[in-house]
Amino acid sequence: MAGGQGRQSRSLTLQLSAWIGGVMAVVGVLACGFSFAFAYQEARALQDGQLNEIAALIDSHALALTETRSSVESSQDPDVKVVIDRLSETSAGLSQAAGLTIPRAMADGFHDLDGSGQSWRVNIRTLRNGERIAVAEPSALRDEIARDGAMRTLVPVLLLMPVLFVVVVVIVRTKLAPLSNLATVVDQQTDASLEPLSEDGIASEVLPFVRSINSLIGRLKEAMSHQRRFVASAAHELRSPLAALSLQAGNLGATITSPDARERLSAFQSGLRRTHRLVEQLLALARSEQAALEQPAAWSLRTAVTDAINTSIGLARAKDIDLGIEQVDDIDVVVDASSMAVVLRNLVDNAVRYTPDGGKVDVSAFQRAGELIFEVTDTGPGIPDNELEHVLEPFYRLGHSTATGSGLGLSIVTEIARRASGRLDLANIPGGFRARYIQPLGSTT
Repeated sequence: MAGGQGRQSRSLTLQLSAWIGGVMAVVGVLACGFSFAFAYQEARALQDGQLNEIAALIDSHALALTETRSSVESSQDPDVKVVIDRLSETSAGLSQAAGLTIPRAMADGFHDLDGSGQSWRVNIRTLRNGERIAVAEPSALRDEIARDGAMRTLVPVLLLMPVLFVVVVVIVRTKLAPLSNLATVVDQQTDASLEPLSEDGIASEVLPFVRSINSLIGRLKEAMSHQRRFVASAAHELRSPLAALSLQAGNLGATITSPDARERLSAFQSGLRRTHRLVEQLLALARSEQAALEQPAAWSLRTAVTDAINTSIGLARAKDIDLGIEQVDDIDVVVDASSMAVVLRNLVDNAVRYTPDGGKVDVSAFQRAGELIFEVTDTGPGIPDNELEHVLEPFYRLGHSTATGSGLGLSIVTEIARRASGRLDLANIPGGFRARYIQPLGSTT
């Protein structure tokens, strides 16, 4: 299975380049072979024509053999000479210059003969006056010239083959580049920014695939929108009956005098508060998933930290937790204020809820290197390293935790971080736990 997956994951560019390159190599070899053969035969035919022309010149008396010489050599070099021989009519015919014995019955035309340790190409011709002559040329010279000429026809092909292969690879990569760009666009898509893929520059063969992906994206967006609307609607519908129940419980408390009944009513009200908190966080999660980012505006860090602490101060006092400010830059930052306020409130609330009674929670907010940083440290038990990623999932609760909560606080922060290009870092530190949120800033004032 692993091997099959490895084969399937091979690059399409490499496969196309390999196949095209292989076909080019086979076609190039065949083309070179045929070109060499045709050029070689053409060169031999041209050389045979030259021998034929020499015989024709003698036949037309443009060239003449003297009576005293039966054989004429064009050169003393044994490898680069043409021999013209007058053949005897009464004997077998002996060419002294070429060392060739020509049979008497040999017909007119071209023949390949051996003599004096080398091969010769011989053209035998009967002249108009009845005399027979032989025009001979060494075959080695002819073959060398023919091979050199044929090889020169191969040089352009051999030089162009690597260049053509490089051009093919470049073309394949260029034509497949839109697919790589589409893959990059798909990888960058999130459930908050699902958009159809552009069909510009897409080949007609790939266009049905792109349209199918766009159809899938449309169905996915619709399904996610239905899910988010359901969560938001359900949470919104629960707010009214919970508020009514809380009001009735408050009115009922004024009429109860029995200590046992008051204790039960207190437990009931505590459950209502937890449920109300869950509904509020569900609404916050739905809004963070659906709402678009607001236009950045100036936001006071000191005011923001004070508001977040005031939101959780009641719970901190009930648990005798020392909740305070460790470091705050007295500046205004240009951010999506509502989203950053939700982040800060959830980090502070989460720390207060999971810190044991009598513990300590410190809040910091400052700017550093063009980034806004929220840092909340506590003296709680921390989170096991193998669960640091899981606590970011909605409704995930630590098995050893006894704190009241819905498990949505960090999920809301994570969702906002994803939409706003921020990041949340969770880490166990000596004596407690640290949650740090980092948000890149466009500008500050």
